[in-house]
Amino acid sequence: MRRASRFMPKAQRPAIPWRGRIFMAVAVLALLCSLLLVLWAYPVTVCSIAVAIWALVAIEERQQGKRLVQRLQTRSGESICQFARAIDCRQVDTWVVRSVYEELQRYYSEKWALPLRVTDRLEEDLQLESEDLDHVLVDMAQRAGRNLSDTRTNPFYDKVNTVGDLVHFLNAQPRLKVAAA
Repeated sequence: MRRASRFMPKAQRPAIPWRGRIFMAVAVLALLCSLLLVLWAYPVTVCSIAVAIWALVAIEERQQGKRLVQRLQTRSGESICQFARAIDCRQVDTWVVRSVYEELQRYYSEKWALPLRVTDRLEEDLQLESEDLDHVLVDMAQRAGRNLSDTRTNPFYDKVNTVGDLVHFLNAQPRLKVAAA
């Protein structure tokens, strides 16, 4: 019998090799030098563009903050228990349920600690773009012991819109040989 999902190991992220760190440092340094050169050549234009972008970002952040506060108020006291109850755990592996919930929480832990619901839309509600989802999905699959080598044969492929869809997509992926024990 498989161990309970609360004993599932955390996702292991490989360390960036030293060559990758050097490349990233050189790239950041080149970008900063380019920005300083443009700022030196066109100070008024650059500053006015920066102020306009800052104002637009500040307005959007304020609106998102208001929506987040409203959601937090309506979801106070919710946890992974309510999330798991919304899914038929006789049909879905509990390791998948826990890995999706915890990895999404860990992804957003710097921004907010909003309890997730199965009906949360990934793009509209959680602001999770497909590129970010790909990165988070790798950690989810590793924790749940799922193989992501052939996702196109998955019946839920290209139909993932909500967190519940993500749970069903990951559950439909085959188990890794190591995790099946």
